[in-house]
Amino acid sequence: MKHKKMKSRKLCILIVCALFLPLLTSCGSNEKTQGLESSSVSEDNASSEPSEEESSEEPEEEISEEPEEEISEEPEEEISEEPEEEPSEEPACTWNVAPKITGELPLSGGAILYDARIGAQVGFDRFVLEFVSESSVPESYRIDYVINNSGGDNVFVSDDLHLETQVQGNAAVQIVLAGSHEDIVNNTVVYEGPNVFSSSLLGNITEVRFGGSHSGLILWGIGVEEANGFRVLELSNPPRIVIDICVVDSSDKLANCLIADLTWDYPEWVSPSFLGNYCEQNFSTS
Repeated sequence: MKHKKMKSRKLCILIVCALFLPLLTSCGSNEKTQGLESSSVSEDNASSEPSEEESSEEPEEEISEEPEEEISEEPEEEISEEPEEEPSEEPACTWNVAPKITGELPLSGGAILYDARIGAQVGFDRFVLEFVSESSVPESYRIDYVINNSGGDNVFVSDDLHLETQVQGNAAVQIVLAGSHEDIVNNTVVYEGPNVFSSSLLGNITEVRFGGSHSGLILWGIGVEEANGFRVLELSNPPRIVIDICVVDSSDKLANCLIADLTWDYPEWVSPSFLGNYCEQNFSTS
């Protein structure tokens, strides 16, 4: 009897467990699901609601980095190298070959020679005669060409009285000046410079030579390769006679010689026919 009661009690328990076990399982899973949902919600809330510390910080302002302005490097200006100029030809000679004469006849004066020198200039060669500062340039002179028609390397120059010398060249500028190279009153030689000049720097002058002084006249000769146009300048402070001779002269020498009286004031004692005769004799075949 007792054994039957225990058996029926176990049966009841099994029936109750069979009836309530699905319910209990459902409840557990619901709680678990609710727990997961709750956990999920809290995590979502945590991610969506920032903390006070985070919310107090303003988001950093994004620095918009503008692209650096490109420096436009202009191309360097090209230096156009012009071709080197070829050496230019000598300037055209604007002087004539006619004699330069001034003063009274006979040539006379008191100028005393102090110094002499030569130099090369652009387009011409220069010869300078300097006189003592107390005096003036010679008041009279005759400066003209002597052409070497006899051949040879030397040309004779003279004052047609007492002085003569010869210089190397195909022609020579003959210089006769009123003056002296010594102080006659005090019997003192003033000019003690060179008697002969030459230089490889000169373009036309081959040699310059002093012919001395006598009876109030001074003689110099300038030897040249070619009888080209020349000019005579009278300068002061100190007193000087300057003779410039063209290095190159492609002008019509005869024509320019014949009309030289238009540019040079010849003394009255010079014959009217002198210029024509001189030009025809020396330059008709040049």
